[in-house]
Amino acid sequence: HLYNVDARIIHVSSGGDVNSKARELAQHFQREGSPVMIGGGVLAYGLMGVHWNESTGECNYLILDPHYTGEENMNKIGSGGWCSWKSSDLFLADKFYNFCLPQRPREL
Repeated sequence: HLYNVDARIIHVSSGGDVNSKARELAQHFQREGSPVMIGGGVLAYGLMGVHWNESTGECNYLILDPHYTGEENMNKIGSGGWCSWKSSDLFLADKFYNFCLPQRPREL
């Protein structure tokens, strides 16, 4: 309960296994709608969405790089790759990743 926010953690021991969690991540966005924080062996990112093709298994991830320090200019952020769709190649097979999925409060 960091800052009194409930969260689920998904641990993936290899980046090659991230796609196996795509359905679970997509369901998180449908149910909760909150961004997912990713930390791992070599990176930290924000996950803003998942495009998962159920019939082919192909996955793409809408990644926001929290290391951006420039002006609030969406064209610059988008064209610079600071927020863009990435393939699963982003996740390295020899690295681990933790996904933090914040949960919305159920009671007000």
